[in-house]
Amino acid sequence: MKRDKEKAAITKFILKLLMLFIPFLIMLSFYFKDDPFMVLRHYTRYDHSPVLLNEGCVEWQMYLNNRDSITFNSFIMGNSCTMAYPCREWEKHIGSGRAMRLSGPAESMMAIYHKLQALDKAGAPIKNVLMILDKESLKKYQLKTGYSNILPPAVSGISNFKFQETFCQAFFYPKFLIPYIDYKIFHQYRHYMRGIINPYGAVRDSVTNDVINPRETMIKEKGEAYWKDEASKFENPKDPHYRDGKYKEAQPVLFDNQINLLWRIEKLLQKHHTAIKIIISPDYNQICINRKDLEMLKRIFGAGNIFDFSGINKYTADIHNYYEGGHYRPILGTRILQDIYRNQRQE
Repeated sequence: MKRDKEKAAITKFILKLLMLFIPFLIMLSFYFKDDPFMVLRHYTRYDHSPVLLNEGCVEWQMYLNNRDSITFNSFIMGNSCTMAYPCREWEKHIGSGRAMRLSGPAESMMAIYHKLQALDKAGAPIKNVLMILDKESLKKYQLKTGYSNILPPAVSGISNFKFQETFCQAFFYPKFLIPYIDYKIFHQYRHYMRGIINPYGAVRDSVTNDVINPRETMIKEKGEAYWKDEASKFENPKDPHYRDGKYKEAQPVLFDNQINLLWRIEKLLQKHHTAIKIIISPDYNQICINRKDLEMLKRIFGAGNIFDFSGINKYTADIHNYYEGGHYRPILGTRILQDIYRNQRQE
């Protein structure tokens, strides 16, 4: 009698356990079938995903997809402000060669170094590099590990298991899973899905990885009303002296770890005889890069290769050059390219 009760209790426990695991197994099978992050299988195109994908992974895979048919030898690297520099515009200034964008949101200098190492290991020619940086990029010297920033194993050196585990875990986080299921069922974008679901369709060129920014369409349709509607995104309520017309300089961010990493990048570029151009972004906040940091960059990469557009100047004066306080438009990036290469030709 006692043994029968124990068996019944065990059976009941197993059934409860199965009831708990069945939803998980269903969602896990759904994850492997749907591949929402597009990392489980190989794809020829990544420009029409309903999910906002990991930019670093997509861009590296697009390089692998196209390198046999297009000899890329020039690379735009850095943070999300690389969106302001279309490859076709840069190609006008660098002579022969094809360019592509290998960047990432909030990109770290370590990520840039790993990408250059991966290009070197793959036998890619690295004739030109255009690096778009700011003080935040320069400060970061470690790789990020979140699903939106983790780099593929061929670039980062992590195991494929760790790489896949990161995305699988992210899928089950409510922050991702709830908006994803909602969108899959109703096919309707809601505001709370921001940062998870892509409501715009194609957001990147399928070859160069240039950004196709929907805000350009909004500006074209709205005109001046765009900046009135987006006014709050140009403000900084935490800083009462934001854009007050007075000189401001950022705190130094280059210390031993960052400086050593920059020297490693420079050494790799020297190996390829790379023509390097580093642009310090014209941030809307008009805060200058620290003078000591600027001098260190010039010492490492050469003064003629560093172009500082931070602070109060003609580039940062006009709000029409910006989408919001954190990103500027190709209309400004194109102008900057014209200016730096025109000055170079005149020297």
